[in-house]
Amino acid sequence: MNFLDKLERKFGSLAIHNIAIYIVAGQVGIWLLSFGYVNSNGSNALLERMLFDSKLVLEGEIWRVFTFPLIPPFAHPIFLIFAWYIFYMISSALESQWGAFRLNLYMLIGAILGMAAGFLLPGVPISNAIWGQTIFLAFAYLFPDFELRLFFILPVKVRWLGWIAWGYLVLIFFSNPFWQTKIFLIASVSNYFLFFTKDILQTLQSKKRIANIKAEKEKFEAEAFHTCSVCGATDKSDPDRDFRYRGETCICNVCLEKEKQAAQEEA
Repeated sequence: MNFLDKLERKFGSLAIHNIAIYIVAGQVGIWLLSFGYVNSNGSNALLERMLFDSKLVLEGEIWRVFTFPLIPPFAHPIFLIFAWYIFYMISSALESQWGAFRLNLYMLIGAILGMAAGFLLPGVPISNAIWGQTIFLAFAYLFPDFELRLFFILPVKVRWLGWIAWGYLVLIFFSNPFWQTKIFLIASVSNYFLFFTKDILQTLQSKKRIANIKAEKEKFEAEAFHTCSVCGATDKSDPDRDFRYRGETCICNVCLEKEKQAAQEEA
């Protein structure tokens, strides 16, 4: 029994089942409420007060820790509906695969580590964008062949969208000059590596073993089984020849025929 199994046996009753419904419902509610808090400059006072800001949290705005997952995506309403649908779908799939406890734990670890690293960026508001992205990355790893309709038209396998998401994170990591931001990015995706590193290493080892077996098989198949002791022809270089054995000595039909002709001439 691994560590996660032990945790689930002890705390599994605390898990929130169908947690995606509550998160999406909360985001929809916050999004609707936010229309009454739009400032003259176009900013939204409600959403700004929900962003995680370690400096403001230390000054007493503790609610930012709990409102962190309920910040709706900053997108056009049409894309919002699509984003909420995708989030609900992938979260439900993960819950079916893992169970409610492990999904809750995955989300909780991602949020806690992201906010903990956020204390390296005091005064910098942090959304839940990367937190949500790690949930998608988990789905892409477990269901790589699942197809999504990009722009509702183009079928794309989730594995490729997952690689694009990783590419985006790597680009941010190397293009940002601040080490605090780099640590924040690493911490924000640590839940992914905590859950999948063992599986990834086992997959790589399995692929390595398969590659070694394939290489040995190809090497064996490339080696000649018969080699003429007279001319050096093999069943690989001359597949049309027949090979005979006299004791442990191998001789091909061409050399054998030459020997017969030579013996006849001497006679």
